[in-house]
Amino acid sequence: MKTFIKNTIAFTLFVAFIAVLLQIIISLKIRNESLNSIDNLDQTSNLNADLIFLGSSRCWVHFDPIFFDKTFKIRSVNIGVNGHTEIAITILRLKNYLSKNNPPKFAILSFDPLVNAGSEIDNSNFCDKDIYARYSFFPSRKNLNFVNYFKFNLSEKYIPLYSIFKYKMLDDCLSITQKYNMNCNHIVDKEWDTIHNPITNTLKKSYSNKFQITTVNALDELNNLCKKNNIKLLCVQTPVYKSIYDDLAFKNTAIICKTLNIPFIDINKETLRNNIKYFYSPSHLNKKGVQEMNQLLKKDSTLISFFKH
Repeated sequence: MKTFIKNTIAFTLFVAFIAVLLQIIISLKIRNESLNSIDNLDQTSNLNADLIFLGSSRCWVHFDPIFFDKTFKIRSVNIGVNGHTEIAITILRLKNYLSKNNPPKFAILSFDPLVNAGSEIDNSNFCDKDIYARYSFFPSRKNLNFVNYFKFNLSEKYIPLYSIFKYKMLDDCLSITQKYNMNCNHIVDKEWDTIHNPITNTLKKSYSNKFQITTVNALDELNNLCKKNNIKLLCVQTPVYKSIYDDLAFKNTAIICKTLNIPFIDINKETLRNNIKYFYSPSHLNKKGVQEMNQLLKKDSTLISFFKH
């Protein structure tokens, strides 16, 4: 019996050692790499950009660093968080960036009726949690708040290889081919497939035509974080397709920004939102749409003044 127990303990320790060793090897392999460009918390370290873009997937696919770099002679990086319209995670993402970089001079937030306050403590949106699982094992101090936001449990944090297999990350970890490029854009070069993705007005249900104090407070918190770090914040409302446009809801965003004395640009022009060729979904511009939007931004007096002062 004693021999069995000893063998069991020895085997358990051996398996644990192998698991720890493999976890270390994998962690070292992906440390400076991005598995899919979205998981860029550490990959956006030491960039020290002059301009950062904040927001959800609408930020991610609409704001093109290449355009801003060339047009306004400024070094920019897009740190939008795909699938998350909550200002709470935008604040966390900005704090994470600031912990690894010098503060930028400027920040542009994608702000529209799809945005809500959210909560750092009571978050229930776990979109792309599997993508951020790479940061869950023994999370660094700088990434801990982000890991806690997605509510990774103790097993995912402290058991070697657990997150890697639970979230099916192994293939991605072993097949990475290139480093994250801060100058890349995430523009989607495709037209709207209305057969598989029909035109609807479903997203209108998430709007609020009322003055949401929680959203105001969250935006104010973000603005104060920017001020604390001498960052100038600008809110930009980018186009949606006409099927989900609501005049009152989209005017309300301007009122919120005016209340907080935050400069605001509404680039959601009728010429853009009425043309389906500029979209690949109701709330996302495609490459043609982004290019058309950029032509308007290039001449926008508020944006030009924002960078000059």
